[in-house]
Amino acid sequence: MTEPNPEADSLVRTATLLSYRWTTRIITELDDNGPVARRRGSLAATFSDIPVDVLKTAVAGLRRRGLVRRETLTTGEQQLTLTEPGLALGDVYDRLGRWARQHDYPDDQPDFVTRVEAALGLLRDPHTVTFLLNPHAPYEASRVARAVDAGLVRQGAHVPWILTDAGRDLQGPLAEVQGWATANTALVQRVRHARPAPPVSRVRAAVPGVVLGAALPGAAPRRSA
Repeated sequence: MTEPNPEADSLVRTATLLSYRWTTRIITELDDNGPVARRRGSLAATFSDIPVDVLKTAVAGLRRRGLVRRETLTTGEQQLTLTEPGLALGDVYDRLGRWARQHDYPDDQPDFVTRVEAALGLLRDPHTVTFLLNPHAPYEASRVARAVDAGLVRQGAHVPWILTDAGRDLQGPLAEVQGWATANTALVQRVRHARPAPPVSRVRAAVPGVVLGAALPGAAPRRSA
C-alpha cells in the first residue's frame, strides 16, 4: 500500500468539508434558485424540510466554512447567498450527481442530494482516494474493501485489483473536486480529518482478506462545524 500523499489528503479534506449535514441541500437550493431573503420566516419556508434550530446551526456552519455569506442590499435588507467557493460547487455537484445516477449509486436513490452526498462519502475514505489516484500500485485487500463495496474496484485476472467502469468513470468527477480544492486551498486546509463515511451497502463479493457481508467501520462528520 502506498503512503498517503498530499493530493489524496486534499481530496479527503475537501470531501469532508462538503459532507457536513445539510451542506449539499442548502448549497444546491441557493445555486438553483438564488439568494434567500433574511426576513422572518423566509429561510424556514425555503428549507421547510429542515427543523428551524437545525437550519440555523447548519447555516452558521456554512458561513464559518466560507461557503455562504450574509449580503446586505442597498435597501438595508439582508439575504443569504453563496460565496465564490460556494457558487463554484455547482459544477462539482453536477459531475458527482451525474456519475451517481449513471451507476445507480447508491441503489434505488433517485434524489440528487442523496446521490451527491453518497459520492462524497466515497471520497472521504483515504484508501479509496489513494487507489483512484494510483490504481496500479499494490494494495492489501483490507485497504480496498470500501472501494469493492462501492463497486469501484474488482479483482483482476493478471493484477490483484482493477477499476470497474464505475471506478474509471469517477475519474472525471474526482478531477472536478481536485480543481475546486486547488482553487480553495485555504478553506480545505482548515478541515480536520473525519473518519470515512459508513458504507451504503455491505461488501458485495468475497475477496481475500475481506469477510463477505461484514460491515465496514466509519462515522459521518459532526453535523455542524
